[in-house]
Amino acid sequence: MVPNRLDHRPIPERIYEPNIIHNPSTWMGIWTPQGWRVHPKRWGRARRLVRRLSGDGKTTFFPEVLRDPRTGRVEWSDDLHLKDDSFTDEGIYPCDPRVEYPAGQPRWQVSHTLMVGPVADHNLYTHEYTWDMTHGHLQTHFRRHVVLEQARTDARDGMTVTVANRPISTTIEGNVQYPLPNSAVRGVWANREKSGDNFYTRRLTQLFAMHNAVYGVAPHTPVVQCHGMWATEPTDPLKELFDADSGECIDEPRLVEQLRIPLDAPKVGMLQFAYRTGKSRVYEGPVTLLAVNEGIVNESHLRDLQQRIGERYVHGRVGYAFASIGGRSANLFDGYHTKFDLNGDGVIDERDEQLLSAHLGRPVRYNLYGDAYFGGDWLTTSVCLTPEHTSGTPIIANYEYGGGYDAQAGVVRLLRTPGPNKPVWVEYHYDAPAEAGENNIVVHFYHEQGS
Repeated sequence: MVPNRLDHRPIPERIYEPNIIHNPSTWMGIWTPQGWRVHPKRWGRARRLVRRLSGDGKTTFFPEVLRDPRTGRVEWSDDLHLKDDSFTDEGIYPCDPRVEYPAGQPRWQVSHTLMVGPVADHNLYTHEYTWDMTHGHLQTHFRRHVVLEQARTDARDGMTVTVANRPISTTIEGNVQYPLPNSAVRGVWANREKSGDNFYTRRLTQLFAMHNAVYGVAPHTPVVQCHGMWATEPTDPLKELFDADSGECIDEPRLVEQLRIPLDAPKVGMLQFAYRTGKSRVYEGPVTLLAVNEGIVNESHLRDLQQRIGERYVHGRVGYAFASIGGRSANLFDGYHTKFDLNGDGVIDERDEQLLSAHLGRPVRYNLYGDAYFGGDWLTTSVCLTPEHTSGTPIIANYEYGGGYDAQAGVVRLLRTPGPNKPVWVEYHYDAPAEAGENNIVVHFYHEQGS
């Protein structure tokens, strides 16, 4: 009989908390629907093992593949962090299993990789698989991107669309899959060019209170895209600019003109801003904060863009998930970066240069969504708004949310409709098994070597 994992080493206790109260430098925290799941970072050493699996077009469950072939046991715990783990940055993240499919295509992204993605959805891309630390099982949820699929609205009221492939991808956080929508559905349009009205999404500018210094819970979900997060000033006339009940902006021209929030071109505010240092009880020492709220669109930012002309986004081929370079000294943001892709077409080119050049000299409030990411029901800033992770700081966000979907049925709910039984074109992601192929799935896992 194969020894049970629990006979060898107990699985670390998972602590759930409503907010960040432990030092993020020494504690790992993952935002889940139950709150923050945290554990102390336990530093150690481990040997990486590699196993190859073969897809058959049907299988998504691979039993006991994470067991050490010599001992028959799962030989590491999911609180283990490795200083020399080349799959993450100096061990900030645990040494989770890392899966490639097909070989060479990472199916994981740590948050510092997501910062470089045009659609930085933590719930969709962080892991495309889950695993069982007790028995060593692996369950795959490989996302397949359908860039364009023709469908029809329903014949009753035209407020739903059924797609051809299912299940539509749902949330994975903290090694758990939840039946919660995320940005898997990107849109539903009346033409194959995907131009004009997106019947699935709505974009709005909204004022709400942050959950802590970095994370905010979005009032409307599922979040499909975030375009900007802006800090507020005590002198801002927020009551005149936002509806008291909904928090939605009621005077966007004044918001652009008076508060210098560039809703017309949010990425021009993703400038490199100056930091100041503050003392933090949570971080048990100094923490970097925003020094000033505004800057000028400048030649330095334009030169950074010009150096990247020709760079193109390729999924899974940015950041640690592709380069496996480890160490904070490495500049992950050479090459493609979404903040320089002003028109969001996945390539940095002369059109982006022209767009940015048109705003040179413009004073703007810094867009704090640069180098950040989002989840199905949350948004983040790239810098702490306060030294402690207290709740309540007002933030202005510009984001898109969708109508949601029934993942198993493949039914997408619309916020608007072109009418019943009308042709539409859909962009979405669904979970698919690996195609048939010998050794086309690569699994990296660990054998702990002791302290």
